[in-house]
Amino acid sequence: MKRLLIVSIITFLISFAGNVYSQTLTPPQFPGGKDAFSNFLHKNLKFPKTTDRELQGVVIVGFFVEKDGTLTGISVEKSMVKAFDDEALRVISLSPKWIPAFKNNKPIKSRYTVPISFTQGEIIQ
Repeated sequence: MKRLLIVSIITFLISFAGNVYSQTLTPPQFPGGKDAFSNFLHKNLKFPKTTDRELQGVVIVGFFVEKDGTLTGISVEKSMVKAFDDEALRVISLSPKWIPAFKNNKPIKSRYTVPISFTQGEIIQ
């Protein structure tokens, strides 16, 4: 009886693990990949004018990539200074549709975050 119970538990765990690992997930991405996204940021981001010329840091922007690639729920997840936060939000809002995430070859809504670094007049992603 014990042996049958142990074999049943092992069989259940193996079948459960098989289902978990058989699912494939592809994260969302900017059309053209990371280099294209970096070029998009460099082309569109403007270093905000501030009284502090030494000001630099990172703004982390989060958003949802919908099944059709549209970006929604764009928000600042890690703030820097309002002018920099606003600029990061403005540029992400200009983004074209992304390639959505896929799970088992079907598009899904997913959450994504992007760090945007502002360093002495340069924008680095």
